Amino acid sequence: MNPQTGDILAMATYPSYDLNHPNTINNEEDLANWDNLTSEERSTKLLNMYGGDRNFTRTYEPGSTFKLIVTATALEENITTTDKAGDFNCTGSMVVADRKISCASSAVHGSQSLRQALGNSCNSAFIQLGQRIGKATLYKYFRAFGFFDKTGIEITGESGSIFHNIDDIGPVELATTSFGQRFNITPLQLITAVSAIANDGVLMQPRIVREVVNVDTGAKTEIEEKEVRQVISVETASKIRDMMEYVVTDGGGKFGAVEGYNIGGKTGTSEPAPGKKEEGYTVSFISLAPVEKPEVVILVAIYNPQGKNPYGSKIAAPIVSKMMGEILPYMDIASENSDKTGITSAMTNVVSVPDVTNKTLTEAKKTLENLGYKVVCEDTKNSNSVLVKEQVPAKETKVLSGATVVLYTEENDVRTSITVPNLMGKTLSEAKDALSDKNLNLTYSGSGKVVSQNVAEGVSVEKGTIITVKLE
Repeated sequence: MNPQTGDILAMATYPSYDLNHPNTINNEEDLANWDNLTSEERSTKLLNMYGGDRNFTRTYEPGSTFKLIVTATALEENITTTDKAGDFNCTGSMVVADRKISCASSAVHGSQSLRQALGNSCNSAFIQLGQRIGKATLYKYFRAFGFFDKTGIEITGESGSIFHNIDDIGPVELATTSFGQRFNITPLQLITAVSAIANDGVLMQPRIVREVVNVDTGAKTEIEEKEVRQVISVETASKIRDMMEYVVTDGGGKFGAVEGYNIGGKTGTSEPAPGKKEEGYTVSFISLAPVEKPEVVILVAIYNPQGKNPYGSKIAAPIVSKMMGEILPYMDIASENSDKTGITSAMTNVVSVPDVTNKTLTEAKKTLENLGYKVVCEDTKNSNSVLVKEQVPAKETKVLSGATVVLYTEENDVRTSITVPNLMGKTLSEAKDALSDKNLNLTYSGSGKVVSQNVAEGVSVEKGTIITVKLE
C-alpha cells in the first residue's frame, strides 16, 4: 500500500485456483483423497477454495503486529514515553484474574522501556500497558484507526472485524486484546491502519483504481484520494516509526532488514483459538520504508505454517525483506548505498527505444507504457486506427529507463519547442526530473553533480530531445 495516497500497489492470495479448471482442487491433501469424498464434501471444499481474496474477505487474529496500535494509543494519550527506563517488568508470565498468560516462549525480558518492550514483543509489558490505558480509551482509538468499520475499498465482499462487546471485556479480554489476540480483523484493515502511522497519522481510504481511461475518446476519470481522518499526531507517528526501525535493527524483526535501507517493521504470531488447534498458528510481518517518509507498506500473513518455529520473525519477516529488496529499487527509492548522484541503479539502466512507427496510436502507447516509458502525444478520437508516423527519440536510440517518447501521427504532426532548463549543480536525479518535467531526455557521464550540459540553458529544442550532461 502507498500510505500517502491509500493506493493498493499489489494484493495476492495463495493458494489460488485455475479459472480454466475451476473444479480442480488446489489442496494436495484434498486432491489425493478426492475420490473418497462425497459430492457434498467436494462441493464444500470447492466453495472454500473459491472463498476470495483473504486480504479483505476473511478475518484473522493479528497477534503482535497489533501492538503498534496499542503503542500509538499510549503515546498519543501521554500514558508513557518511548524510552522511560524500567517502565515495564517481565518475569516471563503474568497472572490476570484466573489466568496465567506467558510471553512468547516464556521469555523473561526483565525491566524494559516501551521501545524495548516493542522490540522484544513482550506480552507482559503490553498487558501492563493495556491496563493503564483501559478498555474505553483503547476502543476509542480502535474506532479512530478504522477497525470497527469496513475500509470502503471498492471491491465486492469485504468483511468486517469481530471484537468483544466493550461491556463484555473483563481483565482477561483486556489483556489478550492488548497484545493482539482473541479478536479478528482483516489484513486490509491492519495495513490501512499502519499506513496511517506511515502517513504522519492521517488515515487514507484504500484505493484500488486510480484512473479510468476511455480508449475511444481519451477522456479520463480520476478516482480521487480520500482522506478519512487524522488519527494521531505527526509527532506520535514519527516516534512509532522510529521504534519500528528499532524492532528491525535491535529487536525481533532483524530478518526484515534490507541492506542499504532504513526499514521499520513489527512481527506477529498468534496461536489458534481454544478448541481450534487444527487451524494452527498465524504468523505475519508488517513493514514500512523508508522510515523517515514511507512510500510503501507491506503486510505478509501466513496461515498454519509448518515447522518447529512458527514465528513471524523467522517465517514472514524474511519474505518481506526479499520483497522490499526488490520493490524499493524498482520504485526508484534511493538507498544509502546509492552513488554520489543520489540515484539508484534502477534509474540509470540504459535501454534501446523500440520501434512503434506504423502501429496504431493505442497499440504504440500500450507497448511503450508497458516497458516503463513516459509517452507524450496529442489525443485523438481515432487512436485505434490512426498510425504513428514518427517517434522521438528514434528506434534503437540508447536512453535511460523511464525516458520520454514523443509520438506523431498523420493527423497531428504539430512540433512544439521546449526551452532547456539550467542543470548546472544538480544531481543526476534532479537533472533527470527537471528534464522529464519538460518532456526532455537525459544521458550522462561521470558521477556527482552536473558541471556541463551539451545544450545551453534557454535554447529551444524539440520535445523528446536528449540532453547530455557531465557529472563531477
